[in-house]
Amino acid sequence: MFNALTFDKDVAKRAGGIADSRVFYIGDDKTDGAENFRIVGEDFTGRLDGNIYLESLLLGDEIIDAVIDHVLGSKCKLIISACRTLDEVGVCDKKYGVTPIGLAHKFGLLDGAFIAGGTYLDKDDIDLIGQSGAGIILTPSMSMGLGEGIPPIRMMLTLGARVYIGTGMREFNPDGDLEFEKRLIMLAASGALCTRGAVSMEALDEMTR
Repeated sequence: MFNALTFDKDVAKRAGGIADSRVFYIGDDKTDGAENFRIVGEDFTGRLDGNIYLESLLLGDEIIDAVIDHVLGSKCKLIISACRTLDEVGVCDKKYGVTPIGLAHKFGLLDGAFIAGGTYLDKDDIDLIGQSGAGIILTPSMSMGLGEGIPPIRMMLTLGARVYIGTGMREFNPDGDLEFEKRLIMLAASGALCTRGAVSMEALDEMTR
């Protein structure tokens, strides 16, 4: 169950992960072990091993090709950071003629993957995610703290998306407190939609269970 996502190595270490800035942890902080996801970035060596966190679909062709080969040739877990900003969505559309979600689908990476961020997902994106068996991981304090916006969580739920709540960066949630994340997204959704209780606490509890 993806019920805690953090990029902070100290949080990861307390949760049983490796104290390495290139690794982040997903899981319950009471768990003895941790799953470690290798971040694919500028220091890419051409070799991939295990589960993958892909920080952008707009990285170089060499990286994307290697990720595609690795994901399709193994049973690894894949998290794709996508649709975090309007700029990212615009650049992807201009270069490829599709949204980042459409590009992930085109690359064959969407099936069974998890989309992190998702602040600027539209209805077609969410439908495609659902059809592909993918899930969405929201990190409310990170998205809002970085000024990226408020994820369309009610639309995600209305369209039947599998949604999980994570903690994101230590800067905005030092203790990795999931209750804080739930309250934050609940209030943000109500404010954005001008509707009290736009997302119920029961629904949010389910996302972290």
